Amino acid sequence: MVSPLVVSLKKRKSLCGSKVSILSPAKINLYLNITGKMRQRFSGAIREFHTIESVVERISLSDMIGIEVTSEEGVSISSNDSSLETNENLAYKAVSLLKETYKIPFGFRIHLKKNIPVGSGLGGGSSNAASTLLAVRDLLGLGISHSKLYSLGAALGSDVNFFLSESNFAVLGSRGEKVTPFHTGRIFKHFIIWPGINISTKEVYRKTRAKLTNFFNNVKILQYALKRADLGLVEKNVFNVLEKGAFSVCKKLKSARDLIFSRGIEARMTGSGSAFYTVSCNFKLSEIKKHLPDSWKIYQVKTFNSNHKL
Repeated sequence: MVSPLVVSLKKRKSLCGSKVSILSPAKINLYLNITGKMRQRFSGAIREFHTIESVVERISLSDMIGIEVTSEEGVSISSNDSSLETNENLAYKAVSLLKETYKIPFGFRIHLKKNIPVGSGLGGGSSNAASTLLAVRDLLGLGISHSKLYSLGAALGSDVNFFLSESNFAVLGSRGEKVTPFHTGRIFKHFIIWPGINISTKEVYRKTRAKLTNFFNNVKILQYALKRADLGLVEKNVFNVLEKGAFSVCKKLKSARDLIFSRGIEARMTGSGSAFYTVSCNFKLSEIKKHLPDSWKIYQVKTFNSNHKL
């Protein structure tokens, strides 16, 4: 079954010259708490990770990835953001991992049209990795089981498996690779506000002083509120333990949040920053843009809904 994220698929008998285009949506963390620490093998080395509990929502702000099979063995990547044209790009790493794992003799040409701000906490890189795995699987007809797909995703990054689940809502555990999807049947509208600030995830976690067992666990209440579309209850239970750490790392980010609040806009930081989201849309997009700096990027988004057909 072809992923519903796939926008177009042109498959040739010889495979060389076959092409696929696929959406790569962003996410927001409606709830994010640190629950402890763990040691795990990752990329061939034993590393220490924070364990988390998070409620995430997939949203309509999306990148677009185009992939073409070539007769050459190598992998190349191009983008409208030249800083992403590197072998450290997660889409590039995803293709390389599939080539190595399944001994694929073909090469691949990747083009990434980037719309999700880099370093914003919106999961763009992880989403790119997941969409690339799904695209190549569908393009080559690889018989990858769901558990194997999750294993590949976990090897690439903590948030990748959420995007591989193709669920609009999920609870994440462990370092983020454990995914429990849940269905709401609801479409929510949000504003995403990105003040153009890049921030180090590693530094944010290092600066976060979470009292690991003392936070009120409102995950079940939040799930209940989302299923009932009770925005007031959602607003009361959204939470991000990383906010204070992020503001400690970057004073400009705290100033940005204070400016947003001073304009009467209730917004929360997503992930480790630096983008903010609103639970609902009580303003018009033009009004928000009028009250915030012209250099900031502001998006009106909703819960992701793919209606693309081949």
